[in-house]
Amino acid sequence: MYLLVQEMWRGERSTDGTTDAVCRNCGRRSSLISRHLGLCADCIREEFDRALPQIREAHHRSRQPFHLPGQPPRDSGGVPCRLCANECSVADGGVSYCGLRTAEAGRFTGVTADRASVSWYYDPLPTNCVAGWVCPGGTGEGFPKYAYTDGPERGYKNLAVFYQACSFDCLFCQNWHYRRAA
Repeated sequence: MYLLVQEMWRGERSTDGTTDAVCRNCGRRSSLISRHLGLCADCIREEFDRALPQIREAHHRSRQPFHLPGQPPRDSGGVPCRLCANECSVADGGVSYCGLRTAEAGRFTGVTADRASVSWYYDPLPTNCVAGWVCPGGTGEGFPKYAYTDGPERGYKNLAVFYQACSFDCLFCQNWHYRRAA
């Protein structure tokens, strides 16, 4: 499974030894084109309507190894989920877009608003956290009220907590492995 997903996210060497890929729309060759998506940035920006079916297909392919729906379920008469903006409607036996909720007998099993699947670890400061630039532990902002030092707090740790799924569908997510937990 890991190797399959790794191939989708990373460029593989072509027969000429480069990591270039070719845009399916315009034929441009570049190392900045993902083989999985097969579209250059210009075609996505300038011909979005033409690129959209290929983008949707790439998203669908990236979800298949994890047995996740290719798009948020919209089953009429399904169980409505309002935990995120996708607002799934899942038929009995079906799974939500994030993969954490299954409809059974007209109700959801799995994650609820009160119960989540999470992982955590102690992250040494300064951290690479997405909020690192505003974190008192990484910047010293708010010293002395919110930080121990007037700068990065080396030698300290913060508690990093992550949900084991996501309602987004970023093709090149650095945390794609959370799909395994779904």
